[in-house]
Amino acid sequence: MSDDVFGSASDGSVSSGQDTTDLQEDVSEEEMTQLNVEIPKSLHRRLKMHAAKQGRPIKEVVKDVLYKNLDT
Repeated sequence: MSDDVFGSASDGSVSSGQDTTDLQEDVSEEEMTQLNVEIPKSLHRRLKMHAAKQGRPIKEVVKDVLYKNLDT
């Protein structure tokens, strides 16, 4: 597994991966729960910068990373 949790899309490019629009719409109606995870400060800083560059909240970026990396 690469050190870059965002893969090649971390530079802002769009991959030709699976369209998750339908999945995200289904989940938006699903009951939510909270997840607390300890991560290194350097990773948190990278996450904040990535989210800021995209103009998106960190929680949306993290959800996208989880959806793209978990088998459903």
